[in-house]
Amino acid sequence: MRRTYRAVTVLAVAAATLTAGAAASAAPAVGAVGRPGKVAQAGKVTLHSTRVVYGPRAMVTGPDGALWYTNFIGNSIGRITTSGHVKSAFHAPSIRRPSGIAAGPDGALWFTNYLGGSIGRITTGGKVTKYTGTGIAGPTWIAAGPDGALWFTNTDGNSIGRITTGGQVTNYTGPGIAGPQGITAGPDGALWFTNPNNDSIGRITTAGTVTNYKASGMDTPWAITAGPDGALWFTNTFTIGRITTTGQVTVYPDPGIDTPATITAGPDGALWFTNPSSNSIGRITTAGTVTNYYAGAGIALPWGITTGPDGALWFTNVHDNSAGRITTSGTVTHYLDPTAMGGVGSITRGPDGALWFLARNAIGRLTTGGKVTTYTGPKIASPRGITTGPDGALWFANYASNSIGRITTTGTVTTYTDPGIAGPAGITTGPDGALWFTNAAGNSIGRITATGQVTNYYTAPGINGPGPITTGPDGALWYGNDVSFGSVGRITTTGQVSTYGAGISFPNAIAAGPDGALWTISYTGEIMRVTTAGQVTTFTGVGDNTYGMAAGPDGAMWFCNAVSSGSIGRITTTGQLTTYPATSARTPGSITAGPDGAMWFGTGNGHIGRITTP
Repeated sequence: MRRTYRAVTVLAVAAATLTAGAAASAAPAVGAVGRPGKVAQAGKVTLHSTRVVYGPRAMVTGPDGALWYTNFIGNSIGRITTSGHVKSAFHAPSIRRPSGIAAGPDGALWFTNYLGGSIGRITTGGKVTKYTGTGIAGPTWIAAGPDGALWFTNTDGNSIGRITTGGQVTNYTGPGIAGPQGITAGPDGALWFTNPNNDSIGRITTAGTVTNYKASGMDTPWAITAGPDGALWFTNTFTIGRITTTGQVTVYPDPGIDTPATITAGPDGALWFTNPSSNSIGRITTAGTVTNYYAGAGIALPWGITTGPDGALWFTNVHDNSAGRITTSGTVTHYLDPTAMGGVGSITRGPDGALWFLARNAIGRLTTGGKVTTYTGPKIASPRGITTGPDGALWFANYASNSIGRITTTGTVTTYTDPGIAGPAGITTGPDGALWFTNAAGNSIGRITATGQVTNYYTAPGINGPGPITTGPDGALWYGNDVSFGSVGRITTTGQVSTYGAGISFPNAIAAGPDGALWTISYTGEIMRVTTAGQVTTFTGVGDNTYGMAAGPDGAMWFCNAVSSGSIGRITTTGQLTTYPATSARTPGSITAGPDGAMWFGTGNGHIGRITTP
C-alpha cells in the first residue's frame, strides 16, 4: 500500500467509485479545453501580515535547551521552551517549505527547504543563512553525521546530500535510492535512510558508498532513527520496523499502529512515534510491545517527535498548529501560541465593509486600510468556511467541534450543535434565508436557520465528503465532493440531489460565475465550468495546487496557484487565462472580491493580499 502526505493538508483521501443516487442525473461528457496562460505585469499586489505560524512538522532539541521546529506551511522556523513559551516564528525570504531540522555540530540548527531546493542554517538568535548546491532537489530530512557534516535526503532527486558547516555541498547517487525520506546516523558510523518508493532501507558511508536492503514486511518505510539496542528503527505503513546494521529486518504489527509518521528514541529505552491518522502517540519497546496514547484535543494530527532536554517527548500537531509534550508515563500537555493564528483559510467580504477570514482557531477581521482584529476562544475550533448571513452576522463551520458558529461584526460568538453535524467544512447563505453547510465527515448537507434551528440533513449517494458550497443562480445549492474521485453536486432546497463531472480531482472551491454557470477548481490545477443544466467544460493548464475561486468585479473568475508558482490567476468566462506573479505572498489559498473593487486573498504563511483588477 502506498501512502501520500499532501503538503497543505496532510490528510488521507479515500478513493472509491461515485455511485449516483436515484435522484442524480447522469454526468455528461467532459469537453477538455486547454488555453495557454501568459505572465502579466498588471495586477499590483499589497500584503498585510497577520503574524501567522502554520503547519509545524519536524522538531528537534536545540543547543539552547529549547525545542525547534519547522513550520512547513508557514515558511518559518519556530522555537518553544520546555516551560511552554512559544517564540513567534523566525521568517526569512529564503525559508520555503522547511521540512526537516537537526542540531548541527556548530551550535546552530540546520534545516531543509523542500521547495527552495536549498539547505538553511539558523542560529539560536534567529539569523538565517541559505546554501544551495548541485543536486539539491526536494530535500526533506536532515541529520548530523559522525563526520561533523550534515546529511540530508533529496526526495525529488533520488540522492543523498552532504553539507559541511561551511556550506560545501556534495551529492551522492547509488543503487536503490528512490524518493528517500528519513535519515539518521547509525551506530556503525554510517548514515541510514528510508526509500519509500521501492520499499527499502539504505545505508551510506561517509565516503559515499551505498548499500540497499529489502525484506518482506517493508511497506513504504518513512522515518528512521537509531535505537537504544544498536539497531535502526523505522516507520512503515501500519507497522514499526527494525533493521540491524547487518541488514536483518523485523516488522512489528499492532492495532495501535496507524500509518505512523516519525519515530525517535525515548529517554526510557523505548521508541516513540506519531500516528497522524488516529491522533495518537505510540510507544514500542525493543521487544516489540506497543502502547498507544490518546489525549483528545491535545494530540491533533501529530507529526514530528523528539526527546526533549526535560526527559519528556515533544511533538508537533499539524491540525491545530501547536506543540505537545508527553511524559514517559503518558501524560500529555498541550501548548498553543497565543499570538499565532495559523494559515489564512476561507476569506469573505463582511456586511461591515471589511474582510473576514479564518485561521487556526481564530477569526480575523481586516479593514481595507490594513487593520487586523483577531477573535479567539473555545467556541472557535478549526473553522473551515465563513459567509455573511441574512441577519448581518458572519456564520462559520467549526470542523473540529462539529458545530456551526455565528460571530457579530463586534466579535460576539455563538455556537450551535446538533447530533447530525459532523465535520462541517463549507457554509453559504441559501435562497430560502437559511444557512446551508456541508458535513465532510458525515457525507451530508445541513441547513440551519438564522435563529440556530437545525432543521434538515440530506444524505444521498451523490453526497460524498462534501467541502465547498455556494448558492447557484438557479435557486439551488451547489457543492464539491472531495471523496470518490470528486464531483460537483447540486441540491435543491427540498433535498433533491444531482451530481455532475464524476472523477474530477477533489474540487476545493466552487463559485457562481457572472455567466449564470458554476465554476469550480481542483488542487491539481483544473478549472471546471458547469451549467445549471449539467453541461461540463474543463479548462486545463491552469496552474498547480490551485485553491480558492471567486467572481471578480471585472466579470472574470479569480483563483490562487498555491505552491510553486505563488501566483493569482484570472480566467474569463470564455477560458482566457492570465497569471499574476505574487511570489512574495507564498501559498495563496483563498480569494474573494473586496468592497473596494479589488480581489483579496489569504496565504498559508499568514498574510492577507490585495490585487487590483485590470
